[in-house]
Amino acid sequence: MLHKIQYAKGFVRIKITGFGIERFLNMAAYRGVYLWDVQRTPEGVELNVTIKGFKMLKGCARKTRCRTKIIQKNGLPFLLHRYRKRKLLMGGVVFFVLGLFILSSFIWRIEIEGNETIPHEAVLVFMEEQGLRIGAPKFRLSDRELQQSLVTNFEEISWADVHTRGTRTTIRLAEALPQQEVINRQIPTHVIATTDGLITNVVAWSGAPMVRQGDIVRAGEMLVSGRLELVPDTPDTPIVYVHAHAEIWARRYHQIEFSVPLAYSQKVYTGQTATSRALQLLFLGNRSITIPGSSNIFASYDKITTHHQPGVSTSYPLPVVLSVTTYSQFVWETRTRTIQEAKALAEQMITNRIMREFDFAIDVIDRQVTFRETDSVLHVSATIITHERIDKQIPITVE
Repeated sequence: MLHKIQYAKGFVRIKITGFGIERFLNMAAYRGVYLWDVQRTPEGVELNVTIKGFKMLKGCARKTRCRTKIIQKNGLPFLLHRYRKRKLLMGGVVFFVLGLFILSSFIWRIEIEGNETIPHEAVLVFMEEQGLRIGAPKFRLSDRELQQSLVTNFEEISWADVHTRGTRTTIRLAEALPQQEVINRQIPTHVIATTDGLITNVVAWSGAPMVRQGDIVRAGEMLVSGRLELVPDTPDTPIVYVHAHAEIWARRYHQIEFSVPLAYSQKVYTGQTATSRALQLLFLGNRSITIPGSSNIFASYDKITTHHQPGVSTSYPLPVVLSVTTYSQFVWETRTRTIQEAKALAEQMITNRIMREFDFAIDVIDRQVTFRETDSVLHVSATIITHERIDKQIPITVE
């Protein structure tokens, strides 16, 4: 930042020669002249000084009998002086600076941080309804009002911070913890089975168990009854309804069947690539302009698109986005697996399905896999044995 300020004001690099250089530097420092990038040379000293400071050095040079010589002129004032007669160029520079100033009054980038369960799209759509969108003028927006509206309208958000700096708005969120389910133990309930299974463990805290270890139950079958007789096996005994509560574990068997072909097609990349570029103009309604150059010429390809939004700094992104798409050519080749490779692939596919389809609360205690080979296909049949809870409470309608 200091270098940018000095460049805007203009500075010169000078060479100082003579016998009183140290006295010259001390006198300049005493007068408050700012000197930087001082380097010793065989002839004397070279350093940078501002234009105003250079004028103040004349008295120091006269008193110390040192000589000063300008080596290089740097900065915006010298640049403008050099092109002062080129009115069209200077007009273009002024127009460019004025355009940057006007464009810096709008929002050109919106970032969301901290959300895990709330989709980005939901937050962006809500912010757009509140007036925060790409190209929105900053003077019409209030960061405090936006963050209050987020907390008010989203129950999943416990804290929000909307911070606008330059042409960039950052939305930071903190999601609330999920509310615990409140169980009313005054409501009479039964406990039923959510699925089929072989009962392995029954722990009933209230209610009358209807099953025991080793029983086979079906989905919807009652496991623990909330209807109790005060004196069992007695006619006209009073009936009491309670909130049945139990933990029922069962063993379940899941069947998986699929086939692994021995002949398959695989992508083989040739190493040839092509690139296409496009410029997206945010200030013209996201209009895209294709930049002339190489383009896709392949029949079979994979593509990767990257987006880059340049800016004066991280807080001032410009209203343009450069999209670069890279196409990688590939060809399909037919290959053949061995039986051992097909079996290894089948085992990996079974493991992936277990990780994808079974909840972490379910214990996978065993799996039994059988193979049947043919000339072109390996048939796979797998039985996954799990240990899981199957209890579920349902309310009782008492007449």
